[in-house]
Amino acid sequence: MFEELYGYKSIYLDYSVLLEYAGTPVFDDLLKLLAQGLEVYVSKSFKALHYCTLRIKDPKDRNTALAMKKICSALLAEHKMHLIKELETYKVAANITGISDGMCILTTRKSLFTKRLYEKRPDYGCDIAVITDFSLQVFDSVDSLLWSYPQPEPSKLAFNDSYIESFGNASISDVVVTEKLEKYELTKRLSGGAEGMVFLTDRDNRLAKIYHKGIINPLRWAKLKKLTELGITGQGFCIPLELLFFRNAPVGYTMPLGRGKTLGTVFDGPDAIIEAFPEWTRLDVVTTLLSLIEKYLYLHMHDVIAGDIQLKNALINSPTEVYLIDMDSVQVENLPCPVGTEEFTDQRLWGKNFAQFVRQLRDEDYSIAMLVFSVLFCGLHPYATRNGAETLREEIINHNFPYNFDNDSEYIPIGGYDHIWEYLSERLRKMLYETFRNGISYEALEWLDAVVKYKEDLENFVYDDPEAYKLFPKESYNQASVDIEAGRAAVKQAEEKKQMQHNRAAAAQAHTQAPAHEESAQSEAAQESEPANAAANPDEMPQAFGKPIFEKKVFANVPTGKYVPRDAVPGQEEEMEKRKKFFGLF
Repeated sequence: MFEELYGYKSIYLDYSVLLEYAGTPVFDDLLKLLAQGLEVYVSKSFKALHYCTLRIKDPKDRNTALAMKKICSALLAEHKMHLIKELETYKVAANITGISDGMCILTTRKSLFTKRLYEKRPDYGCDIAVITDFSLQVFDSVDSLLWSYPQPEPSKLAFNDSYIESFGNASISDVVVTEKLEKYELTKRLSGGAEGMVFLTDRDNRLAKIYHKGIINPLRWAKLKKLTELGITGQGFCIPLELLFFRNAPVGYTMPLGRGKTLGTVFDGPDAIIEAFPEWTRLDVVTTLLSLIEKYLYLHMHDVIAGDIQLKNALINSPTEVYLIDMDSVQVENLPCPVGTEEFTDQRLWGKNFAQFVRQLRDEDYSIAMLVFSVLFCGLHPYATRNGAETLREEIINHNFPYNFDNDSEYIPIGGYDHIWEYLSERLRKMLYETFRNGISYEALEWLDAVVKYKEDLENFVYDDPEAYKLFPKESYNQASVDIEAGRAAVKQAEEKKQMQHNRAAAAQAHTQAPAHEESAQSEAAQESEPANAAANPDEMPQAFGKPIFEKKVFANVPTGKYVPRDAVPGQEEEMEKRKKFFGLF
């Protein structure tokens, strides 16, 4: 199906192609295309999204992990896979333009990158090939793509005010059935609210949400059906799995059981978080945050926007065991999310009827930024200020973010929050300041990358001050502390052990597969291909993409066309063209 791409010299491969088509004939055709010697470029999002996918551990993604191994095996050893070390859409597009004239972007309609192209309309100098419904179409611009596939309008169901009739309220001891006539007995009521009640069932780890009369409208039911069709069963999603009926009428759905306390209960200041998790350090907070961002990105990859992101819509049992709850309100495709919390919502959307417009990824970026701040600051709102305005709404409207780079603001709430800011990574401080003071928007992937880097710094004990590792630095709370020297020693020992294992594996492979006179060359090849074998292991992802020989960069003041370094001199262009294929090699 990729016949139209055989004339290109290189492609930018978007991760969505693997996620959506791994294990299908489309992926087999892709491998045939790559075997023709194309130079393949990917951005940092390729790695980051695969990392998220592996962490979620959804059984339906097993083919994706295998597809990644095949891609790496086919391309790494031949030096045909190159990394564009950017995440933000404009920067990725600029890099793509600077690579070569014979470039084509290969993506899908549901891709995060495609949606960002729609939102930002960056200038780039190549065609874009889009896979949809197992067919391929090539466009010469985003405008052409938009003309063929315009932004989705909200479903007509969003404007339907009717309700689906039910013939009785299912309750304890009643039996409800699925579309496939599987039976669930409601055994115990867990909670209730304005919409309905949640019950334990006679199936282990399976809950049932039963709506009150007059709650299920056509939009809600259509959305529930879409969510069940997604088949997301990875840990951490209390998402609708099966539709439920009682007396032949729709009444609700089943979902996985989530464990722990609501995030808002735990992340509610020093007393609450230390009481819930007295052994926690700052690393645990950051790990929790990373678990949350990965889940929201995973939803984005499946054409789902959470919409109502807030601390009460998640449960936490441990830093790596976090559950998203109340997921029946999310936006799926063109079925809108009808709710939102003003404090977590971009001001651009205030006053809108959430039920009657389709949110874009950029609308969720602000909510992700809010989540980042609120978790890092143990439940504090970024516009909560000491001696500030009468209402939080006023502070939000005026962008009265009380933190600065000199750590000397008199408006920061007392209780350790000023020192949390002081010990954050410089990159996170800059992103948070630009967001909440200057209204700059960062993509969710950029937040993920910044949090990952901060987590790695904490894990590797790069900070010399032990206060940097505490929940509330420089405060006298009864909180856990960290032994930096012992931690650094453990990290060094683990790295040495890992390197020894790698060396032994490479030597064994070279010895068993090669004649004696080829042993050295085979050993080098083994070291090149080894990361591909580790690509399915999330803990090995940084190594799964090898070591770059040259970084791919975009230089200022360069006319469109050739990629030329700013310090290039006449006569070097031809040599640079020869070496260009190695720029950013994994």
